[in-house]
Amino acid sequence: MDELVLTAKALADPTRVRILAALRGGELCVCELGDALGVTQSTLSTHLQVIREAGLVGTRKAGKWVYYSLEPTAARLLARVFTHFQGGLKRHRLLLRDATRLTKRLAERDDGACCRGGARPARVPWKGRTS
Repeated sequence: MDELVLTAKALADPTRVRILAALRGGELCVCELGDALGVTQSTLSTHLQVIREAGLVGTRKAGKWVYYSLEPTAARLLARVFTHFQGGLKRHRLLLRDATRLTKRLAERDDGACCRGGARPARVPWKGRTS
């Protein structure tokens, strides 16, 4: 029962849903997630801890960067959940904005790896926190 409760808790917050939606596209560095979602590293860290405790994501450290990715079982579960709610999710303004920002941010990768440490790109408008 604990696993179900932890998973429900991970899905019960809009910012955590946005994180999981971004990770459905593949492995991301913490700074890429923060830049895409427009949240501080502190806020992101708090949310990632809840998602980690639920066993939905795994981490990989490469130099000074920490990369997050969905655990395979979680990826299958989330595919079903997101499919079930796709009507509202595919039009959600924050998810659309996150996807646009993430595409721009990933274009900056160097040989498939994160090349910055969390600095916000000047060309992306940051209008405050979205957490």
